Amino acid sequence: MQVEGSRGGPDVGMGAGWKTAEVDQMRERVPLVMLQQAAKGAPAARDFKAALRKKADETGKPGLIAEVKKASPSKGVIQPDFDPVRIAKVRVAYEAGGAACLSVLTDERYFQGSFQNLLDIRAAGVTCPLLCKEFIVEAYQVFKARA
Repeated sequence: MQVEGSRGGPDVGMGAGWKTAEVDQMRERVPLVMLQQAAKGAPAARDFKAALRKKADETGKPGLIAEVKKASPSKGVIQPDFDPVRIAKVRVAYEAGGAACLSVLTDERYFQGSFQNLLDIRAAGVTCPLLCKEFIVEAYQVFKARA
């Protein structure tokens, strides 16, 4: 049974079984121990909070978080020719508008995102802090985002 919130999106508090099943499938493909090892070998985490504060100090305005998103539950597909790396590299324009960090949607069911988008953006050399925007139901997902 799918339970939706007031805007057509998921009401996670009412039933996140769909996400648990999705995580189970991910775990079958890549075991947690492999993600933990990869996370240990990853470069130091970029300081999200410090980036927001720095931008605020530089501009006198709140630091903003730009979003990399293909779809939304209420609007459907909002970027039909979605290329997460191209969008992330437009970061210069985002920065000019006050963005200090990027939020990358990884939820597949409601936002048509993926953890691969996060990896591709990192691999493309984007240096600002990245936020994995996901419905987190298990620690596995945190390791997956970090790996």
